[in-house]
Amino acid sequence: MEAYDDATFFTLGVGATAEAGLATLTPLIEYYEREMGELPGRLMMAASFLEDIKLMDRWNSESPEAQAAVEQAKALVVSVMVRLLHAQQECSCALESDGDAGGAEQKKERM
Repeated sequence: MEAYDDATFFTLGVGATAEAGLATLTPLIEYYEREMGELPGRLMMAASFLEDIKLMDRWNSESPEAQAAVEQAKALVVSVMVRLLHAQQECSCALESDGDAGGAEQKKERM
């Protein structure tokens, strides 16, 4: 498998298509990224959009399968967000407890 840097990864194929579809949401994405970090912020937005679907007038007339799919998608998004936030906390705790400045720099590079 060929390795790509972040800039290349998001400008090719599916990544580029997804990013283009988010262009109108840029200010909101930037806000959540500042508040929560890049991935948790984007996941928070996705969870909010999934919750908003349930506010639609036709929500109660959707099939039980469609309702379950939205609920499962939201649960999956939230579970990933919680895992990311937990991993960030563990990483920052490890960095803070490292008394060796060089070791802290090495850990930051790995993240």
